[in-house]
Amino acid sequence: AIYQIIVSDAEAKNYEIKYVFGSLTITDDAVVTANSYSRVYGDDNPTFEYSVDGATLSGIPSITCAATATSPVGTYDIVIAKGDVTNSEVTFVNGTLTITKAPLTITAKSYTIKQGKDLPTLELEYSGLKNNETDTVFTTKPVVSTTATKYSEPGSYDITVKDAEAANYEITFVKGTLTIAKKTETYDDS
Repeated sequence: AIYQIIVSDAEAKNYEIKYVFGSLTITDDAVVTANSYSRVYGDDNPTFEYSVDGATLSGIPSITCAATATSPVGTYDIVIAKGDVTNSEVTFVNGTLTITKAPLTITAKSYTIKQGKDLPTLELEYSGLKNNETDTVFTTKPVVSTTATKYSEPGSYDITVKDAEAANYEITFVKGTLTIAKKTETYDDS
């Protein structure tokens, strides 16, 4: 809307006064910006919000993002659009959703055996897998090993895990322990 600015009632003894009216233009210009967010792979999207600069916004814009809990690590547009906004002059600025790697811990299980017995099949436990995923997510499978053999002296030996890679996970490895007991010792091998 345009409003006239009126000047009047000036007096000066030695001057002839002419008035030039001005104008005030009030627009409903607004800049609506989608907020940007970061979340971990496998989590739900946050509630997307926006900020407004300029005129008061009449109505609510629509906000969408193509990312879901199963979307891979990367960046995704948070698209903001007119929705039911009635302002005539509105600029919409998209935000960004950044999906980061989820933490995953791979732990080597621990075992106790009697000296001279065959080593157990070394197994791993996974903590942090998302979206009901299994060890099929690995682009490089984890390698689990120990330096002990069934002929090793009684004592404790590390069971190590290494080399795993998965596109959507930041992996931490936790070693296990293989305890070799003397043939005469008793232990619970359950």
